[in-house]
Amino acid sequence: MIWRIVGKDMLENTLSLRFLLSMLLALGLFVAGSILFLDRHRTQTEDYWKQANENQSGLRERCDKLYRLAFYRQEVLRRPGALAFCAEGSEKSLPTLFQFTMFTKELAGAGGRSNYILPHFSDIDWAFIVSMIFSFVALVFTYDSICGEKEAGTLRLMLADAVPRYAVLLGKYLAAMLTLGLPLLVGMLASLIVVASSPDVALHPTAWLRIGVLVLLALLYLSIFVLLGISVSSRAAHAANSMVILLLCWVGLVILVPSLGRVVSDMSLKGPTQMELERNLQEASRQVWDNRDQYGERAGSMSHDLSWPGNNPPARARLRTAATEARNRVLEDHHDRMLAQVFAGRNFTSFSPAILYQRVAEAVAGTGIHHCVTVYRQIRQYQTDLKQYVHSVDSEDPNSLHLIFDEEGCAKSWQAVSHRPVDFDTVPKFQEREPPLGESVRSAIWDISLLGLFNAAFFAAAWISFMRYDVR
Repeated sequence: MIWRIVGKDMLENTLSLRFLLSMLLALGLFVAGSILFLDRHRTQTEDYWKQANENQSGLRERCDKLYRLAFYRQEVLRRPGALAFCAEGSEKSLPTLFQFTMFTKELAGAGGRSNYILPHFSDIDWAFIVSMIFSFVALVFTYDSICGEKEAGTLRLMLADAVPRYAVLLGKYLAAMLTLGLPLLVGMLASLIVVASSPDVALHPTAWLRIGVLVLLALLYLSIFVLLGISVSSRAAHAANSMVILLLCWVGLVILVPSLGRVVSDMSLKGPTQMELERNLQEASRQVWDNRDQYGERAGSMSHDLSWPGNNPPARARLRTAATEARNRVLEDHHDRMLAQVFAGRNFTSFSPAILYQRVAEAVAGTGIHHCVTVYRQIRQYQTDLKQYVHSVDSEDPNSLHLIFDEEGCAKSWQAVSHRPVDFDTVPKFQEREPPLGESVRSAIWDISLLGLFNAAFFAAAWISFMRYDVR
């Protein structure tokens, strides 16, 4: 009985004008988004490899002396996401260039050829199309699913024929999901054909698995709006009233709540300013230097002549290490506060299933703010590995003072760090690694659970509404 209802509704839907328009809209948006992605991805990939090669060349040149390698300032670009066409994740608005030495790090900034002066428009990616366009299309397919049948008189006849109400409800739901899934899957397939046929994008097996997860998440998200449409249609007496109510719900859930969430975040949690950062850096440095005597006698004195009696290399090393660590702590705190504001804004918008879906899509696709945090964490680990390497090589040089601290002048004139050459092949190189799919899904498990909760809530609402619906 359920599948008879599914077949009847699917036939009506697929022969309707709204189905034809949704199919054309899906094909146009998905293909256009993929073409725009390929053009942008090609430029980003060229910039990435150019910067990576320059960084490796500089690293190789510094291998003539270990101390020069230790103080080499590396510049690393974030790797362009191969699945950014699925979830762009505001990639244009996020920092791309990371600069650091073995001792210090800087706040990430802009890199590549992107013009950051231009306004940041949202790309036409899968997440945008599904969250904004197809959520509305889902309501267009379901606003008259119950009340429209009532107005036509077919709902009364159906129930009079001893068809259980639960069968009608499940049939309507499955028919709407299958009908909605056709243009969605056709559009996604067209997008994948465009992207996969390009030589500039390599989709490895893990990427295809991530794409499969993204398709399932899109269906989970659209199920919310299908159930919402059926629920409201089971409450309204006329299809026109149902459409108006659903339009207001869509605006609230997809547009209003995300906008208000960002405003509340900005008002409740102010982000740190650049002026505040500079002031904190100066204060941290001043405190270390004002208490320099605690690091040893003459810690603040330094002459390039190692035989000068005013020099105290171990004390100087402790002082400069303390100053560097204080500076790094200020930068870490600034970075953490910036992230805290970002995640606070995301938490304020958790009432919107559209934001939940976009966050989950970013996590699975490996884009967005989580991508930045992952690269930053990997760079910190790389700094630790590089420092261990320098310590290991330096310990084998009897002519070195074995005082590895952030002052290149001392490393050169005192030979505080070894001047021996090193084998480039043995030097650790930074390599950005994509987190495993399981880790990406686990990072978004809370948002996925909330999407499931939205489905459960709207299914319960649709069930209760239809079971009590007056079909006369």
